[in-house]
Amino acid sequence: MVRSLLLLAVVLSTGCSIRSMAVNALAETLAEGAVVYASDEDPELVREALPFNLKTIETLLASSPDHADLLLSACSTFTLYAAGFLEVDAEVAEWDLDYARSEVLNTRARNMHVRARDYCLRRVEVDHPGLSARLIRQPEAAVAEFGIDDVETLYWLGASWGSAIVLGLDRPDLAADIPIVRTLMERALELDEDYNRGALHSALISVESVGELLGGSTERARAHFERTVELTEGLDASPYVAMAIGVALSAQDREEFEALLESALAVDPDEDESIRLVNLVTQKRARLLLDNVDELFYEPLQEEDE
Repeated sequence: MVRSLLLLAVVLSTGCSIRSMAVNALAETLAEGAVVYASDEDPELVREALPFNLKTIETLLASSPDHADLLLSACSTFTLYAAGFLEVDAEVAEWDLDYARSEVLNTRARNMHVRARDYCLRRVEVDHPGLSARLIRQPEAAVAEFGIDDVETLYWLGASWGSAIVLGLDRPDLAADIPIVRTLMERALELDEDYNRGALHSALISVESVGELLGGSTERARAHFERTVELTEGLDASPYVAMAIGVALSAQDREEFEALLESALAVDPDEDESIRLVNLVTQKRARLLLDNVDELFYEPLQEEDE
C-alpha cells in the first residue's frame, strides 16, 4: 500500500491519460483488497487497516470524482466500517454505562452511513444522470430505470441509507426516507434475488423491523429471514442477529431472542471464507447481546399473594 501511495503522488502531477491509467490500476487493487478483507480471520487487523484504505479511496476520488468503481468502493467500505466496528463499539460503551461515548460513536457511524449513501448516489449519477434527484421525489417511478448491472449499487445504496435511518429514527429528515430504501431493495430483489447469496433479503429484515408506524412488517421480516437462511445455507450469522434485534427484542420475546443469537454463534466462520470477517464481527455482537440479555428484557411484576 505504501508503494501504491507513492505511485499515486507521482501520477497526480502528470498528464491526464497516465493519471487515469494509474487511478484505474489502484482502483482494481483496492477492489481486490476488499475480497481479502472479507476473508480475514483477524477483525482488529482489518479495523486498523480500513481508515487508511478509506482515505486512499477519497484521495483517488479527488483526482477522478466520477470513477464508478471508486465511488462504489467508498460507499461499501464506509458502510462496512461503520456497521462492523463503530456501531459495535457504541453498544459496548452503552453496556459500560458510558452513554456520552456511545452517543458520539453512534453519531460517527450515522454520519459515515450518510457519507456512504452520498457516494452511492454519485455512483448512480455516473450511469443515470439526474436519477438520484428523481429517487427523492418519485422513488417507485425512478427505480424502474435500474437494470441488472445496477444491482450492486442498489444494494449498497439501500444498505448505507437504511443504516443511517436506523441510527437516526429521531431525525425526521432521515426517517422520512424509509420508503425510498424499501423501494431500492425491492427493485434489486426483482432484478437478482440471489445477489450475494441472500444479501438483499438479509438487509430487508432490518428495513421491515422499523415498526408498523413507519411502514415495517414483522411478517415480511420473517419471510426475508427464512429466505436468507435458505440462500446462505445457514452459513451467515447476520440474519439471525438482525431478527433477534429487529423482531424478537421489539416483541420482548426472550426465548426467540436467545435462540436466534445461539444460532448465530453456532455458525462456523471458517465454513465460508468469503464472509468470515462478517461472521466474526457479527458473532462478537451476538455474544455481547447475550451477556447483557437481562438488561434487555423486563420481567412482569408478580402479584403478591393475598
